[in-house]
Amino acid sequence: MPYCGPNRRVHAVFVTRHREYHVRAGVCVAVRDLGTLTWISNHAAMGLCLEQEPEGTRLVGRPLVMWGADRKIETSNVTDIFRPNRNVVQMYGIVKALRHD
Repeated sequence: MPYCGPNRRVHAVFVTRHREYHVRAGVCVAVRDLGTLTWISNHAAMGLCLEQEPEGTRLVGRPLVMWGADRKIETSNVTDIFRPNRNVVQMYGIVKALRHD
């Protein structure tokens, strides 16, 4: 029997031309460079909220828009969206610890 309750999946990875934007519950928690696969702990998107899109809006082929109290950024077009595995999610705490505010 399929699960019919609310979506409990809070993590998503949005892939653009050069970066992976790792999002938890609508907030960017980590950014990784696709060329080197290194985490970018001081990226401007860290801590920003994804702009809410209407239900059913297709994000692949469109830029991500993220905003915070003092800034708004727009990425290049999204090429893929997927769920990160547990090992990647565990890295988010390390990326946050490296952050220089």
